[in-house]
Amino acid sequence: MKPCRPQLELSLADAQAAIAAQLAPLAAESVPLRLAQGRICAADCLARLSIPSCDQSARDGFAVAAAPLFAEQGFAVFHIAGEIAAGCAAANTLAPGQAFRIMTGAAAPFGTARVLPFEVCQEKDGHVHAPLAELATAQRQIRCQGCEVRSGQVLAAAGTRLLADHLRLLAEDGCEEVAAHRRPRAVVVCTGSELAQAGMPLPTGGKISGNGALLAALLEAQGCVCVRALVARDDADSLAALLTERMEQDQPDLIITTGGMGPGKFDLTEQVFDQLGGEMVCNRLRLRPGRATLFGLLNGRLPFFGLPGPPPAVRLLFHELVMPALARLQGEDMAGGLLRARLDGPPPALQPDCTVLKSAVAWADEEGQLRARPTEGLEPPNAILHLRSGEEGLVSLRLIGPLAAAGSEGRRRQPVRR
Repeated sequence: MKPCRPQLELSLADAQAAIAAQLAPLAAESVPLRLAQGRICAADCLARLSIPSCDQSARDGFAVAAAPLFAEQGFAVFHIAGEIAAGCAAANTLAPGQAFRIMTGAAAPFGTARVLPFEVCQEKDGHVHAPLAELATAQRQIRCQGCEVRSGQVLAAAGTRLLADHLRLLAEDGCEEVAAHRRPRAVVVCTGSELAQAGMPLPTGGKISGNGALLAALLEAQGCVCVRALVARDDADSLAALLTERMEQDQPDLIITTGGMGPGKFDLTEQVFDQLGGEMVCNRLRLRPGRATLFGLLNGRLPFFGLPGPPPAVRLLFHELVMPALARLQGEDMAGGLLRARLDGPPPALQPDCTVLKSAVAWADEEGQLRARPTEGLEPPNAILHLRSGEEGLVSLRLIGPLAAAGSEGRRRQPVRR
């Protein structure tokens, strides 16, 4: 008979908060800028340079002084004193009545009042003639020094997930490396004596494990390194030995197991967790699926998630429990994130004092209203419904992918007839 263990039951929100309280961001490391996309800044990235570094022309045209040589017949006339190409290092100065032919991005000479685009000007005998009306417009066609970025400005704050546009700004600032939190390393163990790895012989009554591939893909998508994904028999001693070996050799930052979390004789995950001296945070959730879900620490520091075995439950619980933990380990704040949507069709069966999670398809209707419905069959989800008793019409959901195309209120496409 399985030993009786205390039940530490939490709501989903309380479990998320309790997990976050046990975790701290991993140490920082220097990451080459070309490899930094998706990484989380460990410190504010401050601009060393102003962008642009000087006043620059925003157009191909003529940089002109405030006062022309003279005006006649509605035109201002300037003497053309030279030409400035982009990248020219010479320091130029405009005297009253002068103009410089100038290219986009070139440094505006000292004394420039504005840049007049070529198309509004006429060039004759070494002089440029510009309509007087052009000298009165508010648009000067000059990008002033520091108008995009000021020296000392924060380009990417600590806790920011770096995107391509961040990398552009950092590159333009001369940055070659950025301090980012280390990527978490995870070990996945799928338990069940009936399980086989892909490529292994499949015994009678067995099945190939898909949870390892599912979790590896989900982990990598969140910036985590899945060190390995294994299967293990329903044997407490061998599972304990496997986990001990992996902790010693792989030095993971978290461990995820699937299966072995029910009340049955061969559901041994909690027993093995106790055997390894684990410190329990919760082992029951007011949640469906996921009532039998474990979170705790091994060796006083190593996060351990014991998830149920069915892949749909694994995917749902990954997004609700594991993903926020990964964000926390990488120094990112994932608080909130739930949206409100109108539910299409009748609501699924609910239970009092319990949140029901459902994979869903979400889209925006013609009026821009967010709508959702549960997935059917093998249809891939882009959202997770959070269903509670007492809710009618509007429900909470978490987006886990881009919104579906308009017309997604229809069910799965029918097979193509050939």
